[in-house]
Amino acid sequence: MILVSWVLIGVLVYGEEKVEETLGSDGPWNYMGVTGYSGTVTMNALTGSALFYWLFEAIDGNITSDNLPLMIWLEGGPGCSGSVGMIWENISPLHLSSTGQPTRTPLNLTWGTDFHIMSIDFPYGTGYSFANSAGDNKNTTESATYYLWRFLYKLSSKYPTWFTRPVYIFGESYGGHWVPGLAYNILMQNSLNPSGFVINLKGIGMGDPWIDPISQSQVYSTFTVSNTLVNEYQQSIVNLYQNTVNTQLRAGQLSEACATWDTLVPTIVSFAGGVNVYNIREFQDYDFSLVDTFMNLKSTKTMLNAPSFVQWLDCNMTVYAYYQGDIMNSTISLVSYILSQNVSVIIYQGQDDLIVPTTSTQAMVSKINWAGSSNFAAAPKVNWMVDGNLAGYAQSYSYLTFVSILQSGHLTDLDQPYNVKDLVLRFTNGTGWN
Repeated sequence: MILVSWVLIGVLVYGEEKVEETLGSDGPWNYMGVTGYSGTVTMNALTGSALFYWLFEAIDGNITSDNLPLMIWLEGGPGCSGSVGMIWENISPLHLSSTGQPTRTPLNLTWGTDFHIMSIDFPYGTGYSFANSAGDNKNTTESATYYLWRFLYKLSSKYPTWFTRPVYIFGESYGGHWVPGLAYNILMQNSLNPSGFVINLKGIGMGDPWIDPISQSQVYSTFTVSNTLVNEYQQSIVNLYQNTVNTQLRAGQLSEACATWDTLVPTIVSFAGGVNVYNIREFQDYDFSLVDTFMNLKSTKTMLNAPSFVQWLDCNMTVYAYYQGDIMNSTISLVSYILSQNVSVIIYQGQDDLIVPTTSTQAMVSKINWAGSSNFAAAPKVNWMVDGNLAGYAQSYSYLTFVSILQSGHLTDLDQPYNVKDLVLRFTNGTGWN
């Protein structure tokens, strides 16, 4: 989800009764014929800090006995809950209707026809996840995604069959940090293999990802003027902000660069008359209040084995602030390493995104350094057709694919769920784009 511009998160002293609740509680759930598992996994037995997950079994699948792939979903932010992607962006078999009640996602939209899907509220303070000690919090991609790997390791001790299958990791926006960060930790731990726990990682996918700030922050001017969002004078102001971000990044002033960038994007929104930062074809921000209401219902928390004392937020702004320095760190070297390990990578981009514009993602992709770089650069862009209609454009060579999606913004799964499902299946099945 968004790059949105912790109260240390969870640094509250709960009574004895609530400390017992934080020790970890998960189990099966069933709603409208959709089944799965959910709840918290305690990451630190001394403090009770825990991560929450929500697993949707594939439609007509059984994760205990079948061999269908597992799709791990990591939302962006940092600080945004994966439940938004699950029930608002058409990914899971459940979709929150305009009345605020879940319905069944149409089969031609949900990824649940082909995958078991596990969303993780990550990092601490996101969604239902919480930390009871400031010492448990990490504020870098490297350290945070290591404890995310530890979460998978802990979960596998209880549900070993979940990970004896192909595994894919997808995410959006700040997923450009979380996804390669977790994939890197998985590959490193697979190599070291200290415990015998190996994850069969087949591929990763990142939608509208924030990966390399030094390249991605320098193209807002080009994008905004070419889309007539700003005039010539306003473009000069955008350029001024861009140049300041560039200077601060090169001086190692990461938090300062993030603060400048946090001013740049709202300035563009103001210049463009209140355009939706996620989709320049719309105006005003999206309203996530229905999701907030549903996720905070007592009945929802009971069904999902979620901690009753946590106030669920779609995006926790204090988590975002805690990671302000990390936001301006680059993860492009992790993407290069993942490709070097023969793990497939797809980067997909909504053409109408403002917060991570198409021009920024193109600039970043051109900087990915791996054995196939020159061949990828020479690979033609081809028309990506879905049911005879042009859905976008794809460029692919070996393990790397870049796809631009027409009539879509930052939340591609919301804007073009049918086409994005086609994209996911083409990538995971290796069926190509022509």
